[in-house]
Amino acid sequence: MTSMMPGDRVDARGHFLDELRMMFAAQADRPALVYQGRSYAFADLDRWAQRCAAWLQGLGVQKGDRVVLATAEKLPFLVAHLGILYAGGISLPLNPRFTRDEMGYFLGDSGARVAIVGQEQRPVVEGLRAELPELAAVVDDGLVWELPAGRAPAPAIAADDPCLILYSSGTTGRPKGVVHTHANLAASLHALRDCWRFTPEDITVNVLPLFHIHGLSFATHLSLLSGGCMVLEDAFHPRRTLEVVGRGTVFMAIPTFYYAFRERPEFPEIAQSQSWQHVRLFTCGSAPIRPEVLPELEAILGRPVINRYGMTEGHVITSLPLDGPWPQGSVGLPLDGIELRIAREDGTPAASGEVGTVLLRGPNLFRQYWRNPEATRAAFASGWFDTGDLGSLDHAGFLTLVGRKNDLIITHGLNVYPQVVERVINACPGVRESAVVGLPDDRRGERVAAAIVRDDPALDERQLRAYWSERLVDYQRPTTIVFLDALPRNTLGKVLRRELRDQIARSL
Repeated sequence: MTSMMPGDRVDARGHFLDELRMMFAAQADRPALVYQGRSYAFADLDRWAQRCAAWLQGLGVQKGDRVVLATAEKLPFLVAHLGILYAGGISLPLNPRFTRDEMGYFLGDSGARVAIVGQEQRPVVEGLRAELPELAAVVDDGLVWELPAGRAPAPAIAADDPCLILYSSGTTGRPKGVVHTHANLAASLHALRDCWRFTPEDITVNVLPLFHIHGLSFATHLSLLSGGCMVLEDAFHPRRTLEVVGRGTVFMAIPTFYYAFRERPEFPEIAQSQSWQHVRLFTCGSAPIRPEVLPELEAILGRPVINRYGMTEGHVITSLPLDGPWPQGSVGLPLDGIELRIAREDGTPAASGEVGTVLLRGPNLFRQYWRNPEATRAAFASGWFDTGDLGSLDHAGFLTLVGRKNDLIITHGLNVYPQVVERVINACPGVRESAVVGLPDDRRGERVAAAIVRDDPALDERQLRAYWSERLVDYQRPTTIVFLDALPRNTLGKVLRRELRDQIARSL
């Protein structure tokens, strides 16, 4: 691995794998996981991980080798993930629904030595073998349950050794491999555990995909490292998930989960049932939630939904404090150990309330972009990590986001922040959701275009323009309006703005 720059700090407090092993030993007989109706103890996970590690080493996996995980079955996924770490390898989770071309790119870019895949993915990956000289083995996830007893010789693993590569979403270009070490995972999880007050008594309901940092680290790693229990579901199904949430004390979600709950007529009654009263913490992230939805959810749940800001490169960065009050629309305060500043275009610090680029520094940050030193240097060019996000800090240090730099619309030389416009549109009666993008315009440079999903099919352009004429200044007002049945999103609910921009352009 090449050495990193400002983000390459080792947190002396922690080593993720060492702490995980200690927790598994201390909590050996306690339940770590409930999956498909069965309970599994920490000792079970440790035993399976040891067997998996020994098996991987038998396949030739050495310290630092990348092992791909592409399976929809979450328990084999988790056991294999732990086994990879025990063996000293680097876990590389991938969405099992990736196309052949996508799978080929990730396997080739990472130089993976082994791929553990589900039955549906096996033919795809096997068909790529001839193009991937570094890929030595492709194995079924079901083999995880057929492994003989055994313990892997434990390689010497330092806190600064890489243990996880997660590819960025790639909504604006080719995805980059984000390299995490045992040290920066530990630093992130310590801060999150303290902020959200996790204890061994917590039960986390996890219906999130494990190939993303939200489901894998924010939920799974945090639960395991805290000594708590996790109710693990293979996928989100609104009715089923409504039943399962009441079995836990913590529910981590993306906005689309809450939107789906709101559409269920039984949601208010279930949310006020006795079992749901044990849920102490509801969180939301991975995509912006419409601000007007949060008060409605709080009224139904009887407690607030804790909004937060995170990313593949830095884990959870900010969170609303569990004890309010906080500014409406904010994503909270930086977690312990994280330095956050807002910078103007010239790099100078922005004033309170002034929009600028969100910059970060701290032991939580990733080590580097895999095999991409140019992108790594560019991201840390100022000595701080440039998130590419735009936001502002108020006088109390609360962060409010207004969008991505790449999504900024410049019309007549003036900046239009999509989220500012979207908040106004989303508050209009009859609007379910919206997304705003810029389209090329010879006269303005760019013009503001709005894609709108309606709750009320009778809502028309005239009513929308009348609504925002009193709430947006002239250059912020959309000049192009397109009505859609749904916005294009990735698996975590983020709007795919590049795809949306192309879709709108084709419709004109």
